[in-house]
Amino acid sequence: MDRKPRPKSKRHITGAFIVLCLFAFAVSSAWAKNLSEKENRATVHDSIKAILTGKSYSPPLIKKQQTLRDMFEKGAVKKAGIEAMTKEVTLSIMDQCKTSRYILNKAPERTKALLSPHMSWKEVKKIFWEVGSGMVPDGEQVRLTIGTLAPAGTPWMSIPEEILLPKMARLSDNKFIVKVYGGGVMGEDTDILRKMDIGQLDGCGCTALGILAASPETSVYLLPGLFHNYKEVDYITEKFRKRIDKAFEKKGYILSSFIDTGFFYIFSKNRITGLDDLKKQKLSTWFGEVETTIYDELGIDATPVAVPETVSAFSTGMVDANLAPPAWMLGMQAYQYVDYYLKTPWLYSPAAVVISMRTKERLRKRFGVSETFAHNVQEMLIYEVSTLEKKWRKTSRNYEKKCLEAFEKKCGIKPVELPPQDRETLEQAFAEVHKKLAGRIFPKDLMRDIKKALKKYRSREM
Repeated sequence: MDRKPRPKSKRHITGAFIVLCLFAFAVSSAWAKNLSEKENRATVHDSIKAILTGKSYSPPLIKKQQTLRDMFEKGAVKKAGIEAMTKEVTLSIMDQCKTSRYILNKAPERTKALLSPHMSWKEVKKIFWEVGSGMVPDGEQVRLTIGTLAPAGTPWMSIPEEILLPKMARLSDNKFIVKVYGGGVMGEDTDILRKMDIGQLDGCGCTALGILAASPETSVYLLPGLFHNYKEVDYITEKFRKRIDKAFEKKGYILSSFIDTGFFYIFSKNRITGLDDLKKQKLSTWFGEVETTIYDELGIDATPVAVPETVSAFSTGMVDANLAPPAWMLGMQAYQYVDYYLKTPWLYSPAAVVISMRTKERLRKRFGVSETFAHNVQEMLIYEVSTLEKKWRKTSRNYEKKCLEAFEKKCGIKPVELPPQDRETLEQAFAEVHKKLAGRIFPKDLMRDIKKALKKYRSREM
C-alpha cells in the first residue's frame, strides 16, 4: 500500500524544530563547558605549580586548560583576571614548592601549552619576578656584585652590560641591580672567588684560572688537543652539563653560564720555526697546573705572571711569548708586543659565570622570607643569566675569529705552522699530559667518558 506524502508544512516544522534543538543543545553544551571562577583559579594554580615544579600536566588538568583557552576565545574570561589569579597563586607556590634553573628552561613551552596565544612565557615570567622582587620593600635594592678579569669592550663584558643588567632592572622594577667589575679591578679569579667565600662579592666571571679553582673536575676541558672545534665543545657541554654543575656545587658555587674563554694560541715576539725555537722563548704562565704540566712535558721553563701584569711583563721584556685566547690579547692590548702566533691552537678553555650558593641565605636573612622562597628567587636569577649562554658563545666566537683576522691583516702578526715532526711530538706530549693529570685534578672516569663521547660524535660526523 502506497504511503501518502507528508504535507510540506509539517516537514518544514519538523526540520526547523530539529535545527532549533541542535542549536539549543550546542549553546547549552558550550556554556556547560565554561569553568566557574573557583575552577579557573584552581586550574591556574595547578598549572603554575606544575610549571614551577616540573611536574607533568594531568589529563583532567589538560582538559581544563583547553576549556580556559576556549573561554578566552569567547571572551568569557579576561586577560587581566587571569594575570591577577596567576600573581595570587604564585606567591603561595613560591613559598612552598622549589623550582630550579633546569625546570625553568622548559617553562616557555609549558606556558605555551597552557595559555598560548593569550599569555606568553615573557608575561608569565614577569609576574613571577613581580612576586619574587615583592620581598624587597619599595625604595630598597638587592645589589649583586660580580668580579671578572674580562676587559671592557670584549663580549664577556658587553653581553652583561648591554643585556643582563637592564634586563634584571626591568624584570624586578629596579629592585635587583647587577654590578660587574671588569678588567681585574677585583683581582684575579682566585681573589674574586675568595671574596665570594667571605661575602664581599656575589659572583665571578671565571677564566681558565677561575675554572681550575672553582671546579677542578672541569679542568678536563682544558686538556691540550682534546677538542677540535666548537661543535665538539657544545656537544660535550650539553651531554655532561648536570655533571659539570655538580662539580661547581661541591665547592659552593652555582654555574649560571658556561661559555667560552676560547681556543688558546701561542703568541710570540720572535719567530718560531719549531719546538726548539719555542723552548728559547721567555714564556709566561698564568692559569695553573694544566699549563705548567704542558710546559714541563715539553721542557719549557716558563715564568709565572699574574694576568693583570702580563702587558707590563711584555713591555719590560720579562716575557716575550704566552699562551692565551685572541680576544684577551686584543682586550688587554697585549697583541702590540707580539709579531707571530702558532696557527694551530693548543687547547680550549671554557669561561664560566658562577654565583655563590650563599646568595639565597643572604636574601633569606635580609628580608625574612622562607628558605624555599629565597631558593626560588636565586634559581630565577641563575636562569636569567643562563638564557644568555647561546648569545654569549656566538658573540665571543665571532669576536675570536675577527681578532685573528685583524691581527694578520691590520697588525701584521704572522701565523706560523710547526713542521710535521714537531706537530707529532706535540701530540705525544699532549697525550702524556692527559695521563699525568687524570686522577690528579679531575676524575679519570670523567676524561674517559668525555673521550668516549667525542669518539662516537666524530664517527657520526665523518
